[in-house]
Amino acid sequence: MAGDMLYHIKRTMVDIKNDATGALQKVDILGTFTDLSKAKAAAKNALFAEGYEKEWFTEFEVKDGAEWKHPDGTFVYAKAPDGETFTVALETTPNTLALMGDADGKVVEKQLFHVLQTTIHYNVDRSGANRETSLEGTYTTFEDAKNAAMGCLLDEDVRKESFVEYDEYDGQEDWAFGEDTMVHAVGVGGENYLVAIIRKP
Repeated sequence: MAGDMLYHIKRTMVDIKNDATGALQKVDILGTFTDLSKAKAAAKNALFAEGYEKEWFTEFEVKDGAEWKHPDGTFVYAKAPDGETFTVALETTPNTLALMGDADGKVVEKQLFHVLQTTIHYNVDRSGANRETSLEGTYTTFEDAKNAAMGCLLDEDVRKESFVEYDEYDGQEDWAFGEDTMVHAVGVGGENYLVAIIRKP
């Protein structure tokens, strides 16, 4: 059935092994649900569904109602022997497309396009480790996702000229931010913004 909201499982891996500063971070959307309780259950088992085993981690914490020291929305925190950390969280967006869930509450669309915005606070930490990534919307066509991504940082008060630098991907070969990234911008305070599209599956 279709609900008013979508619940997305977001997994973030901080690759300390290859960059000790923590600036190398990989974010993925592992599933989208219409049922909150089923999304929570799936989030708690998301790393296992990816093929990881609990014994591989030196630390493995799952939110169980007790005192929780990790951010709101986070359901799993795990640390590997080499130092990589994994967090699994839920992000919520409006179900504007009336996407349907199956018996497990998981959205049944064959392909989804997620628009992610990453803000890197170079003004606070020059390494780039101080960052957060939020899910801005989910679409069923790449064109709709691209249109949303191109306007993600803008509104009636914020224009391209409001940024020190504002670049858009249009197939250019010298694009330095990866082909999934549609927009790169630099704020007046030094913050960097990346807007990317993740295709699932």
